[in-house]
Amino acid sequence: MQMLSPRQVHLDFHTSEWIEGIGAQFDAEEFARTVQEAAVSSMTVFARCHHGWLYYDSKRFPERVHPHLVNRNLMVDQVRALHARGIKAPVYITVQLDYQTAVSRPEWLIRKPDGAHEGGPFSEPGFGQTLCMNTGYLQYLREHTLEVMELLGDELDGLFFDIVGIRSCTCAACRREMLERGMDFGDEQQVREFAKFTLDRFKREMSAFVREHNDHCTIFYNAGHVGPCTKESKDAYTHFELESLPSGGWGYLHFPVTARYARKLGLDCMGMTGKFLTSWGDFHSLKNLAALEFESFRMLSFGFACSIGDQLPPNGKLNPATYRLIGKVYRPFAGREAWARPSTPLVEAAILTNENPLYEHQMSESILGAAQLLEELALQFDIIDAEMDFSPYKLLIVPEDVAGSPALSEKLAAFAAAGGRVLSCGRGALMENDAYPACYPAKYAGNRVAYPDFIVANGPLAEGLEADNEYVIYQQGTVLEDVQGTILFARAPYFPRAGRKFCSHRYTPSAGGEAYPTAALANGVLLFAHPLFAQYRDCAPGWVKQIVKNALDLLLPDRLVRHDGASTVTVSLLDQPERNRTCAHILSYVPVRKSATIDIVEERTQARDLHLTLHIPRGFTRARLVPEDIPLAVEGESVTVPCVDGYAIVELT
Repeated sequence: MQMLSPRQVHLDFHTSEWIEGIGAQFDAEEFARTVQEAAVSSMTVFARCHHGWLYYDSKRFPERVHPHLVNRNLMVDQVRALHARGIKAPVYITVQLDYQTAVSRPEWLIRKPDGAHEGGPFSEPGFGQTLCMNTGYLQYLREHTLEVMELLGDELDGLFFDIVGIRSCTCAACRREMLERGMDFGDEQQVREFAKFTLDRFKREMSAFVREHNDHCTIFYNAGHVGPCTKESKDAYTHFELESLPSGGWGYLHFPVTARYARKLGLDCMGMTGKFLTSWGDFHSLKNLAALEFESFRMLSFGFACSIGDQLPPNGKLNPATYRLIGKVYRPFAGREAWARPSTPLVEAAILTNENPLYEHQMSESILGAAQLLEELALQFDIIDAEMDFSPYKLLIVPEDVAGSPALSEKLAAFAAAGGRVLSCGRGALMENDAYPACYPAKYAGNRVAYPDFIVANGPLAEGLEADNEYVIYQQGTVLEDVQGTILFARAPYFPRAGRKFCSHRYTPSAGGEAYPTAALANGVLLFAHPLFAQYRDCAPGWVKQIVKNALDLLLPDRLVRHDGASTVTVSLLDQPERNRTCAHILSYVPVRKSATIDIVEERTQARDLHLTLHIPRGFTRARLVPEDIPLAVEGESVTVPCVDGYAIVELT
């Protein structure tokens, strides 16, 4: 596996033709010194931006050089100044967004079924009009990429191709090829399948083209997400960069979900956040230091490299305050890298994803809720798809909207027969014939009409709940029949809330009638009738978390790690066999929705006297905080950390 440079900056430079003096204040020595003093090890610089302008002295496309570019060799000078200080400098090339191409070559635009192009009208600001990779635009992109490769030669560290997403298109070129392949361009599903096919083909062919001219540079195609949509074309990549600005539409839950899947694809990974308070293009903002620490250190806790997004002002002079901020994060990051990279995550469970590989950014509420809840319980887990190997895991979790199939039913049965445990919710793995997998301890008998249900608080799954209270599950559950091993019951309301028949403000209360099964456990398979993970995502009932915690205690009594800290404390275990150690990465930061639109992290949150109990394969007799080299007391399998001030690493040997 090719290892990435660990501390990177992605330097956006989308710069309008309406601004003069582009790069006029660029000073190569000052530029590189500022980057080096911030402990940055790699910086991605621009060849071509979303506006469509080039930032080097192009011989093939002189008309595309930014009309007000003062330093005609800006990109090359940036690369060489960074290299002089030992800093790598991959090059950015936009792909599907190029405003100058969009306005001048309309025949290359992606077309909707009605003939309209994607994005807004050209009379409005923005560059959302996207380009089709099956048109003559591809030849321009290749020639432009070749020019960059020839210009830099062996100095080219990498290519970052941006905006490379699966976009349905019915332009003339796409319609023609679909007809040649016997596909119906009037069928939305077939159009989508063709878009996925052609995008994967583009990535493979472009990487082969790059390798004809450069045998060492890194290659990455950015779609703003890495998931099942990426798996089929992963051989076209040298690594993955997980764009995930928490305040830019992704949110704080996106990164841990995509990271847990991406690390299963066999390439080195890097997370990407930004220095911006909001998102890309927020030139004059600075993210809170604690927020940037949290986002960057969380990447390291997964064993990943880190990239922080910035935008170079039009005059070409870096903002010193931005790099003072980045340096405050990257200097301690550098001091901790050795305990994270390279490493192997220690995991005991996997969540089965329901992401459709034909789409990016389709994380369901159930996946987000499951990741949030299980991370709060310190479960060590991956996220996998149904085609991946189940055998490395002790527990497989099937969220409520995972589609079933005979093949998945057989895999689950084999997994359970081999001693694996399964936790499934609601309609999880339900097949098209409305049948659960054969190994499930109940049969599906439809969705419950009269709901919400009310959990009866007795039995092993109700430990910690008030025994004389019934707990509402707001979302619709399923009816279970032929139940084996019932371990949780529920009661129905007097009647469903519908039409003119209602009671009070929200739902009809429990009728206190006969209880019926709502969870069953047999042969290592635990089935809940309710969509507990989507329910947790919706309003995070404490009783739902307690029920799931109890379920984990039944299925995995000896978990890899438990702690007595707050639910906002997260623990990630990374094993480093070549150094005979396992490292527990502990984060204590609390995102707060103190604005109407984004979560804010304003300060570190200290966790004092945090007790960890660890059942790790390597075993350990010594523990210390690193890099501080502070010994910690070990009592059996327990370690106490006196204080976690935002981030701590415990080395176990």
